[in-house]
Amino acid sequence: MVPIPANEAERLAAVRALRIVDTEAEAPFDAACRTAARLVGTPIALVTLIDADRQWFKAHVGVDVSETPREHAFCAHAILSDEPMVVEDATRDPRFANNPLVTGPMGIRFYASVPLVIAPGIRVGTVCVIDTKPRGLDEGGLEALNDCAAMVVSAMRGRLPTPDPEAAARVAASEARYRALAEALPHKVWITDATGETLYENARLRAYHGGELSSLAARIALRHPDDHARLAAMRRAAIETGQTVETEGRLRRHDGVYRWHKLTLTPISRDEQGRVEEWLGATLDIDDIVRDRESLAKTSQLLELALSAGGAGWFERDVVTGSSRISRESKRLLGLTEDAPDTLTAEGFRALMHPEDRERVVRARSAAIAASRAYSTEFRVRRPEGGERWIMAVGRPSRDPETGAERILGLNIDITERKLAEEALRRSEGRLRASEERLAYALEATNEGIWDWDVQTGGGWHSERWAQMLGYRREELPEHISSWRSLIHPEDRADVDERLHAHLEGRTEHFASEHRLAHRDGTWRWILARAKVVTRDADGRPIRMVGTHTDVTDRREAERRAERMARHDTLTDLPNRIHFRERLDAALEAAAKTGETVALVCLDLDRFKAVNDTLGHPVGDAILMRVAERLAGQVRASDVVARLGGDEFAVLQVGAQQPEAARTLVQRLAQAVSAPISVAGRDLAIGSSIGVAIAPHDGADADALFKSADLALYRAKGEGRSTVRFFEPEMDAAEQERQELETDLRQAIARGELDLHYQPALDLKTGRVVGFEALARWTHPTLGPIPPDRFIPLAEDGKLIVSLGELVLARACAAAASWPAPTRVAVNVSPAQFESEDLVAKVADALARSGLPASRLELEITETVLIGDDDKVMRQLEALRALGVRIALDDFGTGYSSLSYLRRFAFDRIKIDRSFIRDIDDPDTAAIVRAIVGLGCRLGIAITAEGIETEDQLARVKAEGCAEAQGWLIGRPGTAEAARSRIAQRAA
Repeated sequence: MVPIPANEAERLAAVRALRIVDTEAEAPFDAACRTAARLVGTPIALVTLIDADRQWFKAHVGVDVSETPREHAFCAHAILSDEPMVVEDATRDPRFANNPLVTGPMGIRFYASVPLVIAPGIRVGTVCVIDTKPRGLDEGGLEALNDCAAMVVSAMRGRLPTPDPEAAARVAASEARYRALAEALPHKVWITDATGETLYENARLRAYHGGELSSLAARIALRHPDDHARLAAMRRAAIETGQTVETEGRLRRHDGVYRWHKLTLTPISRDEQGRVEEWLGATLDIDDIVRDRESLAKTSQLLELALSAGGAGWFERDVVTGSSRISRESKRLLGLTEDAPDTLTAEGFRALMHPEDRERVVRARSAAIAASRAYSTEFRVRRPEGGERWIMAVGRPSRDPETGAERILGLNIDITERKLAEEALRRSEGRLRASEERLAYALEATNEGIWDWDVQTGGGWHSERWAQMLGYRREELPEHISSWRSLIHPEDRADVDERLHAHLEGRTEHFASEHRLAHRDGTWRWILARAKVVTRDADGRPIRMVGTHTDVTDRREAERRAERMARHDTLTDLPNRIHFRERLDAALEAAAKTGETVALVCLDLDRFKAVNDTLGHPVGDAILMRVAERLAGQVRASDVVARLGGDEFAVLQVGAQQPEAARTLVQRLAQAVSAPISVAGRDLAIGSSIGVAIAPHDGADADALFKSADLALYRAKGEGRSTVRFFEPEMDAAEQERQELETDLRQAIARGELDLHYQPALDLKTGRVVGFEALARWTHPTLGPIPPDRFIPLAEDGKLIVSLGELVLARACAAAASWPAPTRVAVNVSPAQFESEDLVAKVADALARSGLPASRLELEITETVLIGDDDKVMRQLEALRALGVRIALDDFGTGYSSLSYLRRFAFDRIKIDRSFIRDIDDPDTAAIVRAIVGLGCRLGIAITAEGIETEDQLARVKAEGCAEAQGWLIGRPGTAEAARSRIAQRAA
């Protein structure tokens, strides 16, 4: 608390009269300041004036600021006396130990000053020196400080105005005002000289005590005997110190009653030596206050007992010193013994607190003091017996009514149990929040809306997401069961109601329903509703039902698409085999009841594979889609067109007179398919082979009917392109025979029962046999020889061609190894062998096992091998060439390949197909042969003419420039022994 001189009003008037505060720097003051710092030897020196609320620096050395708050100023204490003030170590002086100028950045430790006395008792400021290190002040330093102060006072007095009559009048008027004020005060006021004789007393004093008190003795007579000694001591102290003193004592009233008073003695004038010449005395009746205080003390004792019973203790903290008076219960709460001092220092209290809580408590208390408001803070204290206790301190800053000191009154309350409960609650709430967050995240992740239904009233609640599913905001939809029900698709309401009532009546454990709800945009959204009654009354009647809504529209649409994809061809959107089979089963079942007939049409596209392989799959897909459109355009609404796979289609015709209706239908289908199809800038002709079966004549069930239709289709394909065949019973027998023959072929290949015949190739220049083509021959044990054009297709259809090819390769290499060099052997390789990954390895193995040089093996491939994955085929051909094997292109001119293959791979031989040799007498055909030979010559490829059966043909191909010839005229295929004989004849 800032000390205030008794003559503060007069002192402030003098400060104002100087007219120095807030003026610019002046040489006399600056010189005095520098001189003080230099002579005393301190880093800081100041010339200060103490204004009402601040300390202002007229001159300063060593600091950059021009003022500080008066409450922090050391000089505010220095102006209480005319004597110099020396503080050797501010940290050890209770007045300044906690001062921000000491504890803060300035760090004052040493302070010495001389007051600036411009008139008796009027001290307007100081000349002071400051150091940041503790030290003392010797006589020389003090003398220098006094000299500097005298210089400053001299400069200041020169600023004071000279008295004039008007000023005297003003002073008189002022005295009159103060006298009137004294008369109006509630205090009893008097003024005495140094001896105690009364110079003035106000009317209130005379009225209270019943007469004038002109002497000291008269005033002493008013004292209560028990208080006389204390009041006498007070007067002596005032005279000895020359300072204002206060005390309390009882004085007699005019009616003889003693009442408690607050007594104050204040010096109001001094002589030139500073001795007090006049004293101002004042008393104030505080009897009611004292009695209230005594009553309050008793009440406080009772309150402390009550607080102790409730686990609370009071404290009173001095804001300046930081020390606290504490009750016994507070001591117990803070872990102190009962005999511990009632006063706890700031350091002692800080030591009791948990380190983590100290700064927080200080901040809360400081903020409360600054704002003059109550505060509450919580902290932990360490108990001597171990462990910690939680204390809540609540307090309010106030000012002591007697001393004026700032303090904080408050309570310490043990809240340990509450804290433990709060912690348990926090953990529980944390678990609950985590659970709720997980639920919220889960619901958000699952995109679910939530609803809560009061079954009794029909009212309820739904989440924002619930409304968003239907294109609304939550507040736009009434929260009532009727609102939800009105949105249900009319076709779904009955099912929803049945499921809902079943659950409400307890017949089902949960309510679950997929139904459609109306969206704001007019569409229908599929919703999965799942719910459960969570509350029932004592009679089992439902009260509350909680559930979720999940938008499953995308899933339902995906399921619909998946179901359609599962039952329809993705390319043509026609029913697929599964769907067609279902329709066929249903049609046959219905026909069995009505006696109607059912026609099943199976249709394969002619030449489709070649076009697809040659022009690419996009073209093939376009053809299939166009064919599907044409087929669908030729049937009735009751008929069914399906794509069974690849280029195979089927048509189901029901409710018609058969077989006439089927004949008419297949004619339309064949005509529709055979019309040219424009794709990728080309007009393509795609025919069809068709097989027809009529139920129940050709089969009563779907399997039997399909079998019959397939047999008819097989016969149609076997008889040529663009053919229609209806099932005939003998077809079944033929199919049975074919299957048996295929089985026998499989066994014959596995047992190695096929033979190889070798057809010679003649060099037309030398007339010598230069090689043989290995040809497979099969002699059935019961049927005898089976022609190649019969068993080779069986091998291809039954996927036996690869095994057959490997058998021929191994046998041919073994036979040729016994022939004299350079006689070669030619082996046909099927497209299926190129589709395998081990063709090159198989060839290398056959050569290694037989010992035949690779240069004497020639592999013949047709142009169909090059159609499709030609990059893979080219890699295999290059690998075979790397082995040293020769590659021949067989049946050249009959396939669909481009001549670009001859540029991509350097074939060793081209074999002209026998169809060109047969018609070589035709000029156009002869020109083609001539062109092929010319092409071979330019590319360095040998040309062999196949199918030479006449001398004329031989002469013609020789004339056209063919290098070699092969055919029955040259030599029919014969056994290995016959081949060796032919070679021997050549040698002879």
